[in-house]
Amino acid sequence: MKQSLPTIALIFLIGFTGHSQITQKIGNNPTTLNPSAVFETESTTKGFLPPRMTTVQRDAITPPPAGLTVYNITTNTLQIYNGTAWLDCNPRREVVVVPVNGTIKASGTQSQIFHFPSCSSGNCRETVVLPRDATDGLEHIIFNLGQGTVVFKHPTEDYVAFVALSGKDLVTNDFVLNPNQFVKVTYLDLKKFNPSSFFTGAWLFND
Repeated sequence: MKQSLPTIALIFLIGFTGHSQITQKIGNNPTTLNPSAVFETESTTKGFLPPRMTTVQRDAITPPPAGLTVYNITTNTLQIYNGTAWLDCNPRREVVVVPVNGTIKASGTQSQIFHFPSCSSGNCRETVVLPRDATDGLEHIIFNLGQGTVVFKHPTEDYVAFVALSGKDLVTNDFVLNPNQFVKVTYLDLKKFNPSSFFTGAWLFND
């Protein structure tokens, strides 16, 4: 019995799509496939353009699966969701030098490295005020190379928790970094996990 051309094409298509894993490729050399990839692109004149959206539009994706990738046009960064928080790919960190006995407010949108000048006097006391609201997963790095102390203070509006990863609750206290010590702080958006939370977020001190 003769089979029409559309029928033969349909049979072939069904058999083709029934294969367990078929690599798909867009761009140059479409028949040269990487056996480890399920999807591949190749070009020497064009790039890969991920979905572009604002932070508000990104946060409207609920629930985001781990591995989801977008370009955030609010912060101008490529971001990946790790299952808990949105993380910048190769985040840019601004280097900030804090003057002796000075006070500075940390950014809530850009990662920063705080450098404190060498202070020969043990009476030096620099202050870093951490914001109440910040990008979920934002990190700051602080080096205290002086002889004095660095104090991390709550913002004036408060409603943000300070928690040390060693387990000590620092909600009602400032965090003090002693001479020749290093600490990394990460912001956790508590409202995202619990909209009724008293605290808008928490700064986690990797001590």
